[in-house]
Amino acid sequence: MELKKELGLPTATLVVLACMIGTGIFITTGTVLEISGNSLEVLLLWGLGGVVALTGSLCYAELATMWPHVGGEYIYLRNSFNLLPSFLTGWISLVVGFSASVAISAITFVEYMNQFVQSFLGPQAGISTFLSEPVAQKCLAAVVILIFGAIHIHGVKSGSRIQNALTIMKLVIIFLLIVLGFYFADWSRVDRLYASYPKQSAAGSQGLPGTGLVLLIIMFSYSGWSGASYIAGEMRNPGKYLPRALFLGTVITMVVYISLNVVFLLSSPGEMIMGQETVGAVAVRSLFGTRMSIFFTLAIALILLSSISVEMMIGPRVYYAMAKDKMIFQFLARINPRFRTPSLSILIQILLSILYVFIGNAKFLMEYMGFALGVFPILTVIGLIHMRIKKPDIVRPFKVPFYPVTPIVFITISTFMMVTSFMAWTSTSKFAIIIIILGIPVFYLWRLYMKKKPA
Repeated sequence: MELKKELGLPTATLVVLACMIGTGIFITTGTVLEISGNSLEVLLLWGLGGVVALTGSLCYAELATMWPHVGGEYIYLRNSFNLLPSFLTGWISLVVGFSASVAISAITFVEYMNQFVQSFLGPQAGISTFLSEPVAQKCLAAVVILIFGAIHIHGVKSGSRIQNALTIMKLVIIFLLIVLGFYFADWSRVDRLYASYPKQSAAGSQGLPGTGLVLLIIMFSYSGWSGASYIAGEMRNPGKYLPRALFLGTVITMVVYISLNVVFLLSSPGEMIMGQETVGAVAVRSLFGTRMSIFFTLAIALILLSSISVEMMIGPRVYYAMAKDKMIFQFLARINPRFRTPSLSILIQILLSILYVFIGNAKFLMEYMGFALGVFPILTVIGLIHMRIKKPDIVRPFKVPFYPVTPIVFITISTFMMVTSFMAWTSTSKFAIIIIILGIPVFYLWRLYMKKKPA
């Protein structure tokens, strides 16, 4: 039984926007300013992050239209090289990527909900006291994950409808936040957009390595740029619609992110923003006052639901593709006969995401996954160049423009980001490398198991 091909251009574009515009923009700017110490550098690096995402999305569009199947990077690396790198990207997606990302979004959603309740009902209210408890926050985050997991098990069409509604709501809220933010901002303090502040992070004193680390953190917010490629197998006419969805989604996100950063930096003195994990809440309080900020704090929390939903939609498609290749337990390739979704793969992601909720916090998980997720996009784009040389005659419904400049720009900036962030964030990067390396013996043990398994 195969997955249904039900998704068109509007849904695919909304999937990209839902993947990209989410948790990161509302938790990373404070950390970025803390490390860089300069507002203009923050804006320039968010712009550079957009360039990386745009060049990467164009490269992925070529690969996805060559092989319009569910699974994204797993499929591209399998076809470009061999099973080991494709297994490793699936391994990282399974144990780190989507599951940790869902957990980050759920944890951040609860943090914003806590701020909303504290402001709306006061700290003495019963529910305010309840939400202040760390265990209660983790339990609520787990419940949210369960709800959206159940929605996506129920069906592609119903899940995509809810996803579209959440994404449209998200875009409306962000549009209002940007427009009203520009309107209420104190433009006499435009100097805040290029002001320098004392660096409050040890990484900030490391020069170029610190810059690479900042870019890696920013790329966490852009990490959904490949989102639509993971559901290519469920799209109508992916050769036509997929490149458009990736391009439009990435450009819109880039504009939104830079605009939001302008709003955040104008809203408050840099000292109030630096190191803040809920920078959106800080900004709306400064811009709109207590009463109006209550609404926007709730609105930001609702925005994060879209991120949880889309990550729950995309991740299981990777596990499904791996199981179809007999690279992991084949039961993960089973399609629910009633709902026509990879329900067991979704269930695995639910369980892993809940596990991450209870063992970490948003900052820890972001550090944990950042380096690991940066490796395989580089390898995937190298695979694009490899396939251009090895199989120049293969049908390519879409070709990346300005080849080979576009993939080389992506590879160069991404490699710089990985090397310099390793220098600044060595212990976390080593841990990520260990997780990747652990996948190698798992791969060979699995291959051995499959050889000995009775047919």
